[in-house]
Amino acid sequence: MIPRKFGPNLVAQARILALLLALAVAGAARAAADAVGDVSLAIGVSRLVDGAGQATPITRGTAVRAGDRIETERGGHVHIRFVDGAFVIVRPGSRLVIENYRYDAARPQDSAIRFTLEEGVARAISGKAADAARDRFRLNTPIAAIGVRGTDFVVQAEPDRVRVSINSGAIVLTPLGEGCAADALGPCATSAARTLSADMGQVMLEFQRQQTVPRLIPINGAPSPDRLSPPLPEEPRGAPRGARAAIETSTELLAAQAFAEAQGLVPPPRPRIEPPPAETPVPPGTLPPAPAPTPLPPATMVWGRWANAAWAGDTMSVTYAEAIKNGRKGTVGNDYYALFRPEPPLPVLVSNLGRVDFTLRDAEVHLLRGGVAELGRVDSAWLSVDFAARLFATGIAMSNPSVGASSLQISGSVRDDGIFAVRTADGRVAGALTVDGKEAGYFFERPVTGGTFIGITRWGR
Repeated sequence: MIPRKFGPNLVAQARILALLLALAVAGAARAAADAVGDVSLAIGVSRLVDGAGQATPITRGTAVRAGDRIETERGGHVHIRFVDGAFVIVRPGSRLVIENYRYDAARPQDSAIRFTLEEGVARAISGKAADAARDRFRLNTPIAAIGVRGTDFVVQAEPDRVRVSINSGAIVLTPLGEGCAADALGPCATSAARTLSADMGQVMLEFQRQQTVPRLIPINGAPSPDRLSPPLPEEPRGAPRGARAAIETSTELLAAQAFAEAQGLVPPPRPRIEPPPAETPVPPGTLPPAPAPTPLPPATMVWGRWANAAWAGDTMSVTYAEAIKNGRKGTVGNDYYALFRPEPPLPVLVSNLGRVDFTLRDAEVHLLRGGVAELGRVDSAWLSVDFAARLFATGIAMSNPSVGASSLQISGSVRDDGIFAVRTADGRVAGALTVDGKEAGYFFERPVTGGTFIGITRWGR
């Protein structure tokens, strides 16, 4: 029996302890309920900064909540698995803020997710929330917003530049500003929005602060996010990015080389040399000559010009009267040229070719200024077409001694009759394919300070 003089104190203490225990249990329950994911892998130095500004080291199993900021030092990797199965990887030297993460398993279409990558490189793989509510997912960077269409993408953020590559699905990259607010959800629908899909092949989107719209560039033209901050072997393998990426994602350098080869930007590697027959030995230190490339079949598409006289240096176009011979019909054109192709028996583009990287057959460009056309030079060009998805992507670099070098990268849809046309703030491309998918051609216009580049191309496979 408790002595009378100590009884009240002990009872009060017991009550206080019970209250503290209840509060602790309730707090733990609330904390668990508030968690939207947890860390499945932590390597190197990293920390979690909560909404109150308190920083704690990140270890495997650390819970993450809306309002938390994940920071990694050099060599630090943090993998986060969210409650809806989404996966986010924060690579070294990066800062990612979980602005909002609301997932309702009963009504996933009402989910709302927003991240901000303040700096560095991160990879995002969609979960049930983003798949069911694509118009309510957003990843912001300091200068641009990313919306998704069920996807796996990698983004690199800097104060004045953002680059995005994609493993599967599609994303929409839009500069922040009028019509695209950082506190909104989903992809922005302004005239500056640009789409990147895995079907476009080995390309990525880049946006710099001084530009008006993002531009599409080949992954060999600039370091991709994966190359600047390579993934760990523990990361999930990405889906292949087209036929050339049937090899593992970790072999991106080989895929980039193959893509560059298709563009003619770098010389192709010498093929593997088989041992020569015994009767024709090869002298030590020498290699047999590489086989000559297979020539393209004769072109059936021609460029016709409206004027009788060609611009100086124009060796590609023919007169209108010549262009319409043999039953050729016009497809696209501008004030100077029109592209003519044979009239097909069935005017529907084939769809069973998958993605094709075309070979440039010929191209020319002129700088038009003050009504005078000066011959320029096409320095490099590439064209990729996904026949099943009805999408194209192209890039062309040009130069002229008067204004220097410039480039144009454009992507968009292809109609069922094989015709495509896209105009952006950077320029214009319009062209056509033969319905059998063997040839293509387009004209391009690229305004620059002091004039406008105007050119034509033809392609084959």
